[in-house]
Amino acid sequence: MGRRWIWMLLLVMLPVSLMAEERKTGTSAAPFLTIGIGARPQAMGGAFVAMSDDIHSLFWNPAGLARMNSSEVMLVHSTWLADMSFDYIGLAFNMGQAGTLGLSATMLSVGEMEITTEQYQDGTGLMFDSYDMAAAVSYGYKFYDRFSIGFTGKYIRQVIWNESASGFALDMGTLFITPFKDIRLGMNITNFGTDMSMEGRDLLVFYDPDATKEGNNESVPAQIKTEAWPLPLTMRLGLAGEVIQTPNHRLTLSGDWVVPNDNTEFVNVGTEYAFNEYAFLRAGYKGIRPYTSKETNNFSFGDGDNGAGFTFGGGAKLALQGNIGINIDYAFESFFRLGNVHKFSIALKF
Repeated sequence: MGRRWIWMLLLVMLPVSLMAEERKTGTSAAPFLTIGIGARPQAMGGAFVAMSDDIHSLFWNPAGLARMNSSEVMLVHSTWLADMSFDYIGLAFNMGQAGTLGLSATMLSVGEMEITTEQYQDGTGLMFDSYDMAAAVSYGYKFYDRFSIGFTGKYIRQVIWNESASGFALDMGTLFITPFKDIRLGMNITNFGTDMSMEGRDLLVFYDPDATKEGNNESVPAQIKTEAWPLPLTMRLGLAGEVIQTPNHRLTLSGDWVVPNDNTEFVNVGTEYAFNEYAFLRAGYKGIRPYTSKETNNFSFGDGDNGAGFTFGGGAKLALQGNIGINIDYAFESFFRLGNVHKFSIALKF
């Protein structure tokens, strides 16, 4: 048993070194894929990779699906920054020893806006819309009582007026329960996939290959080629454990180290208090920078430019009939300059 958990620990830690070599600051396509799912994890500051044991595992760590003891469906709706609409639906089917299968869909919609031109700066009377969406299939399997692994495959699409971009991505996660007071160690790598570039009829133009010559074709059909951008590849490594565990009370602390490919690494921390596992209070802080510069080793709590800020919330678990239950959760996120976001999610267990 001792050697086995050491090998599991090495397997979880291996991607950390791989991702550390790929860090760079820049721009990525489909940034909506980094918006956290579920009021419970978000109220804990997004420190949920090692906490994953319910339907939130579809986003935070598919390995956590294997630890579910029931099937669940979850609905999420929130008004995102700049009055955008964010919606999510997820389903997880517990198949016993065969593992857990999950399906999910995400939609971020800007809504309709009026088209403006240089000539009609107050609007043309015509409307256009813009949205991002992703559809995913997940699977989690428990190899033995302390180690599980999971995968998610995604189809991604971004649309703005007549232009669109599509891509595919893969997530992989592991979850290991250590022998030390059942402290959990989780790892998740998300959005490993294809680059995305915009295509559409508005990029079709007529081109004159040589304007200095007369008599040649001045209207050769051509297409403007847009630059392809990588997906927001992100590695998360998390720890979680109980500091209080009694029949009526539980207090859990968790922390995630997050390494994105389009920014510097940061840390999320969170806590969850449960009373009889029916009423919950949660709080956290997301976006703590381990280092402010190469010259100093001080922690930075950030100024909100990268989504850093306090979070808090709560929830309730209600038993309906038989094995059917419902979880209702709320989360508040502070984005400093960008404003605040309120998130609600409902999960039905059956």
